[in-house]
Amino acid sequence: MTVTGKFRKVRQTLTVDPAFSADVAREKALMAELDLGAARAESGLTQAAVAREMGRSQENVSRIERERDIRVSTLADFVRAQGGELEITAIFNGKRVSLMRPSRPQTR
Repeated sequence: MTVTGKFRKVRQTLTVDPAFSADVAREKALMAELDLGAARAESGLTQAAVAREMGRSQENVSRIERERDIRVSTLADFVRAQGGELEITAIFNGKRVSLMRPSRPQTR
C-alpha cells in the first residue's frame, strides 16, 4: 500500500468517528470567525507593509491570513506589526478574564 493509500484509509477511519467530526466542525466554526485579512485591511496596511514590519515575506503574511491554526505568538507579531496589541479574553459566568500577560517591549 502506498503512503497515499495509507493516508486515505486513516482519513476514512477518522471521518466516520463522530467525536473527530465534531472536533473538526468546532474548529472550522471557530476559525471562520477569525478574519486576519479584514483586520489588516482595517489597519490600512498592505500585506507587503506588514511583512516588512514582521521581517517576513508577503507570501508568508498571506499564509498567516489564511492559516486555520495559528500560533498565538505569530498572531501577536502580526498584530504588533500593524501597530496594535493582541488581547485574548475568556468569559466565565459573565466575567471577562484576560488570558494575556502584560506585553513587554519588543527588542529588535
